[in-house]
This record gives sequence, structure tokens and C-alpha cells, in this order.
Amino acid sequence: MRKLFISLLLLLGVSLQVAAQTPKDIMKEPIPVAMFQVNYAFQMPAFDTRKLYGVNHSIGGGFAYKTETNWLFAANANFIMGDKVKGDRIELFGEGITTIHGEIIGGAGSVALLDVNQRGFHVQAEMGKMFSLGPNPNCGIFVQGGLGYLQNRLRVDFQQTLLNPPYQVEGDYQYGYDRLRGGPAVHFETGYLYLSDTRLFNISVALEVTYARTRDLRDYDFRVFTNPETGQLEPVGPTDPHKRYNDFYYGIRVTWSIPTYERKPDDYYYD
Repeated sequence: MRKLFISLLLLLGVSLQVAAQTPKDIMKEPIPVAMFQVNYAFQMPAFDTRKLYGVNHSIGGGFAYKTETNWLFAANANFIMGDKVKGDRIELFGEGITTIHGEIIGGAGSVALLDVNQRGFHVQAEMGKMFSLGPNPNCGIFVQGGLGYLQNRLRVDFQQTLLNPPYQVEGDYQYGYDRLRGGPAVHFETGYLYLSDTRLFNISVALEVTYARTRDLRDYDFRVFTNPETGQLEPVGPTDPHKRYNDFYYGIRVTWSIPTYERKPDDYYYD
């Protein structure tokens, strides 16, 4: 994967020089275009992801290159943020550090104000094809897919409780509760790419799906629950190194591109 990203970056570097040296009229003919990109996605979870997380927002950026024959190559990284986490505090942190009402008592002896969120990231390399349709030959419907790596976890935010820190989930202790998992991912998307003769309005809108085959990245789960058979508190304990999760996201992504092509000079006519 690392070699693939390096190869794509080298390709994009060469494409920047080629695009700059061969100005053409983007409104009349297909041209090679290297692009810096910024994107936003609204995503919904499915499969194992849905058991713990709700909808999320993904923000990222990267580089893309469209060849003169409308082949697409891209490398990007995306940060996943979600404030919808399923389950009450007892389910998330266990019975060992919570009260019967699911609260955590902070170091000052009062209830700690916690905010539990989803965090993660997704990096990938992609390739695809665009089919010209629209105001110029460099616009059209595209399909592309890629391979990458996806990771997600629970994040405990207690910045508002500096005078009453929840030591039970502070520092390294949080790693026993964050359910960190990650693994290889595949990504597919289809949408419409619009490129104009100005660098200000070049966007794409796409429907996307991402599937990751993940595993636990923490060796131990600190949560403690009551065993219904014995009535005793027992820890979840070591995670299963062979267990795999099916993490799945689908949604819509909007990408703003900053192309690097050089505009063809306007034609002037003299008598």
C-alpha cells in the first residue's frame, strides 16, 4: 500500500509538469488535469458498524489526476467524525466504573460530564473512468474504486471537566474502553464530475460505499459486567485476535477540486 501511494504521488508530480507545459482549451477538447481536492461526506453505517455508531461526517483531501482519455487516479485521506454513539454509559463503560444510573464519578467526587463520540480515518488509493457528458469533454459521469485502510474508535471528551477529571477513562485507561478496530477497506463511488475553465468552480458529487474487514486493535477490554449465572462482576477480558468485523458506510460525497492546468490564451484577431 505504501508503494502504491508513493507511485501515485510521483505520477501526480509528473502530471503537474505536463499539464503546465501543454495549455489546451478545456471547453473544446479532453485534457490531462492534475487536481488538489477537498471533500466532505455524509455517511450512514450498516452491518457491525451500525451496532455501535450512528451517522457520521467525513472530511478529507488528496490528489487526483485525469488523463487525456478520461482515466482517473487518486489518493486521499479522510477523517471520520460522529456524535451518534449507540448504547447507554453502562453498555459503553461497563458496570465496574459507573453508577447504577450509568454515571462516572470524577476525581472531585461529583458526576463527570462526558461526551462520547466516534472518531476514525480512512486512507485509500483509487482509479476509475469518466464518460464525457455535459458542457465540455472534461465533464461527465464517473465510476471508480479503490483499496485502503479504515479505522474507527470511541472517543471520550471531558474537556469541560478539568476540575473533576474522570480518572477511570483518562490517559492510557481510555484505551481499554475505546473499542479501537481497523483493517483493509474497499471503496466504490459513482457520480458526476464538473470541470470548467476557471479554478473556482470544479466539483463532483458522488454516491459511495465503503466496506472494511476490521479486527480489534486493543488486546484487552476493561469493561466489567455482572454474570447472570453467578451474580459476580466479570471483565470482558482479552479481545479475540481471530474475530473480524464487517464495517460498512454508505452516503454522498461532495468534492471541490483545484486544477493545475494552464488556461489556453484567448485568441485575438487583427485587421
